[in-house]
Amino acid sequence: TAPHEFQSPPRPQPRPRMNSKDIPRTYSGLYGDGSDLLPFELSRNRNTDWMSDWWLLWTYLSIIAVGELLFLAIFPPHYSWTIGHFTHFCVTLVYLHWIKGSPNFYEQGEMNAMTLWEQLVSTPNSRYATTRRVLLIVPTLLCYFACHFSNYNIRLCVINIILWAASMLAKMSCMNGVRILGINRTCGIDDEVLKKSE
Repeated sequence: TAPHEFQSPPRPQPRPRMNSKDIPRTYSGLYGDGSDLLPFELSRNRNTDWMSDWWLLWTYLSIIAVGELLFLAIFPPHYSWTIGHFTHFCVTLVYLHWIKGSPNFYEQGEMNAMTLWEQLVSTPNSRYATTRRVLLIVPTLLCYFACHFSNYNIRLCVINIILWAASMLAKMSCMNGVRILGINRTCGIDDEVLKKSE
């Protein structure tokens, strides 16, 4: 070629991709297992970005403390901690483990099949490690306080331990993406997972 002719730079080799049918849990197939499959969206997920802020911890603990003071004012102390633990379990179950997706329009539906907890544990960096630890420790402390302040009443201890076990089971990494008996499944995404389990 002549020196005055324009030559375009060599085209970069495309990144090897898996077929989207082989990658579970999203419509576009960008999320899955492997080192190269975690999309950029998870590293800048606006649905979870706020959870790494310091004020979240203090707000979360303050809401629990105010709620427990309110329950102590209404119920006897041996029941109030169990009621507080049950309320915390219900709220965190719905918010962390039931509601799926992200309100962020620009992420193109990548989070549609993921709960907030699954989004937290799928984030490639460890900036949510403290948040995850707090969300694991608080139910444990609530269970302990509820059992202790009930003077280890067998009935209340069994209720509290069942609540704690269900809360911890939902947070285990082996439960990410698992929809027991198809409850809370996402149509179009979990259908293949459901067919494989049948």
